[in-house]
Amino acid sequence: MLSHLKSYSIAASLVLIFGASSLLAQEKKAEKAKAEKVSGDIGLLDTEKNYMIVVTKEGKLVTLDFTQKTKVTELRESNAKMSDIGLGSSAAVQYTKKGEKNYLSSIEFTPAKGE
Repeated sequence: MLSHLKSYSIAASLVLIFGASSLLAQEKKAEKAKAEKVSGDIGLLDTEKNYMIVVTKEGKLVTLDFTQKTKVTELRESNAKMSDIGLGSSAAVQYTKKGEKNYLSSIEFTPAKGE
């Protein structure tokens, strides 16, 4: 009888462990938020602190952090870097929200006239 209780206890523990790991996996997926998009003009670009501000057509300011892995595409050329983006450039960005911060995952931009 005790051996059956031990077996059930071990089985129940395993179920709890696998259930907990499954919940953690689901939470990680929830953390990996669906990418959002915003379009507008580049109002500020700081390549030293790795963030930018996009000003939407409605006047909303969206602050975005970026990394070396952020995909940057200039619409008239194929290869571009963050430092290629000038103020006033028109941009469409894709980003994810993590906590209070927005992280830029990709940006497509058209240089401001005169650049």
